[in-house]
Amino acid sequence: MVGTGREETQVMGLWIWVTIGAAVSQTVRSAYQKKLKAPLGDLGASYVRFSYAVPFAVIWMFAYAAWSGVPLPALNLPFLIWVTLAGVTQIIFTVLLVTMFSHRSFAAGTAFSKTEVIQAAIFEAIILGHVVNLQVGVAIIIGVVAVMLLSLAKAKLTVANLAGALFTRQTAIGLASGAFLGFCTVAYRAASDSLASDDLLTRASFTAAVSVVIQSVLMGVWMWRRAPDELRRSFIHWRDSSIVGLSGAISTACWFTAFSLYAVAPVRAVGQIELLFVLGISFFFFREKPSTTELLAMALLALSIVMVLLA
Repeated sequence: MVGTGREETQVMGLWIWVTIGAAVSQTVRSAYQKKLKAPLGDLGASYVRFSYAVPFAVIWMFAYAAWSGVPLPALNLPFLIWVTLAGVTQIIFTVLLVTMFSHRSFAAGTAFSKTEVIQAAIFEAIILGHVVNLQVGVAIIIGVVAVMLLSLAKAKLTVANLAGALFTRQTAIGLASGAFLGFCTVAYRAASDSLASDDLLTRASFTAAVSVVIQSVLMGVWMWRRAPDELRRSFIHWRDSSIVGLSGAISTACWFTAFSLYAVAPVRAVGQIELLFVLGISFFFFREKPSTTELLAMALLALSIVMVLLA
């Protein structure tokens, strides 16, 4: 019994630190993507998230396979369909998130993307027929209030502004980014579950590696035809772009490792500490001071997400 207690304590401590590592690396990735927005543009700053993550994701896949001795699973049609859908929707989400940085502060932009959890609950009810309980319903209402407050952070809080905020460009982009991220999360899970392997990290690393390769090829070809200058600049600014790729790969590895060590809900709840990291980056690095309304809105949004995850 003593040994079991020690093991549980060690696992609990480890998953918390791994989750914090995921949040930190994810914050670094977003910060450098915003930094690259000026020289690379929206598409270029989005593309490096995938192209520069390829070598790190592939190394993670083969390194874990060599260490664990678990063979890599074979490709199958359902996996390819789901991973392609997930990859494409994640590309759209990333472009929308980077674009959103032009409309709101860095911290508010990241908070908008957190509506993914709330929208995922709605998707689940519509597509899978899983009706939300009272706690989740209240969380969705709190999330809507938070999103509206973020839209009105730079305006006067009047009834007219409150009604008009529902139709602003930044609100539409924020909600759309959350919708695409919510769908791609479901699609990635379906892709991973379709692989013939009992090892969670083998499925996770394989899915991540195949996904970033598909994303890099698809978006690279599209940019070669539509935005060749931004594609070329993404290779010129390779130092900062490499940090984006590395931090993105580390974030993915940490998330899946934490999920393998502990339940998903508490891991995602602890991961909301990213909002605090974002505020710190926003204040110290980008010199963006969040308003009282923005702070209140992000606190409400974090509360609503935690309520959904722990329901």
